[in-house]
This record gives sequence, C-alpha cells and structure tokens, in this order.
Amino acid sequence: MQFSQSNDSKRRWLIFGALAVLALLVILALRGALGGSRKGVTAVRLRCVATQDVTPFGSDILYYDGITLYCLRANGYEKWSYPLGENASFTCSDTVVAAWTGTQLHIINKDGKATYNESLSTAIQFARVGSKYVAVVLGSDISPTVMVKDMQGVTADHETPAYQDMIVLDMGFFSDGEYLWTTAMDVYGSVPDTTLNTYHVNVTSSGGVSLGENLVYAVIYAGGKLNVVSTRQVRQYDYRGTQDAAGTVLVYGWEMKDSDVVGNDAMMLFAPAKAADGSGRINQLRLLWGKTDRRYSLPAACVGAGLYNRRIYAFSNDMIYRADLGSRRFTPISLAGVMDGQEATGFLGILKGGVALVASGAEVFAVTLP
Repeated sequence: MQFSQSNDSKRRWLIFGALAVLALLVILALRGALGGSRKGVTAVRLRCVATQDVTPFGSDILYYDGITLYCLRANGYEKWSYPLGENASFTCSDTVVAAWTGTQLHIINKDGKATYNESLSTAIQFARVGSKYVAVVLGSDISPTVMVKDMQGVTADHETPAYQDMIVLDMGFFSDGEYLWTTAMDVYGSVPDTTLNTYHVNVTSSGGVSLGENLVYAVIYAGGKLNVVSTRQVRQYDYRGTQDAAGTVLVYGWEMKDSDVVGNDAMMLFAPAKAADGSGRINQLRLLWGKTDRRYSLPAACVGAGLYNRRIYAFSNDMIYRADLGSRRFTPISLAGVMDGQEATGFLGILKGGVALVASGAEVFAVTLP
C-alpha cells in the first residue's frame, strides 16, 4: 500500500511538471508571435551620421564627413581613412572605391591605398566601378565623354560620338567586368528617349537600342541577360542589345528597393512607389526572381527592406520581419532595446557579412541580422 501511494505521488509530480513545461512553451510561443524574439540580434552604434553618405562596402562601411573618406568595420572600429577634400563624391564595388572632386580621380583599393590619383583633362560628372575597370563620365552635362580606366589608371577605352546631344544617366560593368552598359537620354528629342549602349571594353561597341520614354533607373546582369528596370516594366536584353520579349514584366506603380543575383537569375525586391505624402513607409513587397512573381503583405509599416542570403528582411520602428523565399509568412524579431532603446527610422543597406545599416534619426547602427 505504501508502495502504491509513492507511485501515485510520482505520477502527480510528473503531470504537474509536464503541465508547467507546456505552459512555459505556450508563453514563449505567444511572445514570439506577438512581440517577436530578440535571439541573435545585436547592434553597434556607429560614429557616422545618416547624412554622411553611409554606404555598404563589402563587409565594411564607407562614409564621407565632408573632408575625409572613412572605412569602418562592422563592429564600428576604423579600418582606414583617406583625405579627399571638400565637395567630393564616391562610389564603390565590394572591393574598390572611385572618388572624385573637380577633375581629380582617386581609385582606392579595399585596404585604403590609392592605385591611381591624378587630375583628368576635364571635370568629372560621376564614375562607376567594376571588378577590372572604372568608368568615368567627363565634360559638360550634354555631349560628354565616357572614359574607361583600369585600376592603375591606364585608359582602356573612351567614347564620345555616341553621346552627342545626350546626357549619360548611368552605367555599370557586367560579364566578369569585361563589358560596360550605359543609359543616355536625348535632350533635344520631341519626347524623352533613353538609349542603352553596350561595349566590350577596348574591343567593340554594339551600338544603341531605344528604351522609350519611361525612366530607366537600374540594370542588373544575371545569366547572360541585362535586366533593365524602368518605372513601367522590367525588360531583358543580351549584350548585343537584342530583347527577349518573354522576359518582360510590368512593374508600373512599383519601385525597386534591392537586388541580388542567385544562380542565373536576378532577384529584385520592389515596394509600392512612394505615397504623395512622402512618408516612404512600406506596407507591401513584391519579389521577382526567375519565373517567380510573389507579393507579400507586411505585418506593420516598415522604413525599408532588403535581400540577404535568399531571405527578405523588412524593418519597422521596433521590429525586423524576416521571410524565407518559399514562405508566405514573416517571422518577427524584436528590436526593442537593441539600438539603445531607439526606434528605427531609416534603412541604409546590408553588408556582405549579414549586418544591416539602420538609422534612428541622425544616428546609424550596425544591426546583426538573425
């Protein structure tokens, strides 16, 4: 009889223990669903401010304080600095920076050392960096020259006649950095008309193809195709400028926020074009990737969104929302207390190491993505 009572007591304790564990799991699940977990989220306050051209540079961060270009590690420590003087601008790839002011061009490697620092013949409008070359637009706004230099500053190519009576809008390198694309607009046409030109650097020019009057604002190369993004549609062209009509997707009313290349496909993340009130808050996202055209409703209004490691990340004032590409649900991760108790007000990009640059007013934080 005493043995039976002992067993009954043990069973009661086991039942109580199981119920306690179950209650704890329910509480944790509710916290995850309602408030979001903070697991894996840390933040470092950076010494730069959001107005200083804070820019991802591979796994590092660039910013310009009006005199000097600084490179910070993701932990906030300075990696190097480079004096540029006043009124400078810069652009970068993951490993190379091109900076300019007036006629002076600087090509700077990932260690902060200049491989080229010389004055060109005319003023520099802007530059773009590839893996092997730097392209520079020189001269007046109308009828400029496009010059291509290698990383030591040796001129590899230049083009002037193609831009007669035109302004160059943008340019970039593709196909292992051996080819250059440019977009330019005819300023004297009766209607706006943008032209796409492609070049095999120092070899051939394919000529130009008309893109029409809709503003082209991005070109992403993937799988042998140039994905040309305008305010109306995404179109695909090969390096000769031949269009693949099957690759056309209507995106009117949507604005691209981020892009990546996965395999042979461009991954493009869109949000609705900004509201008339200029708030810039995001409530919906749209992902184009190969044959995928998927839309997502965000749980709350967000200040920005980006792509990393085949996931979508969106940032609200106090949350990170994460979704795998095959999922239609977002996982909420709390930012409460992570950024010294401050709320997110802006999103500046994602580093290669999985660290997001998030603004809170003027301050900038490097937030480790979960």
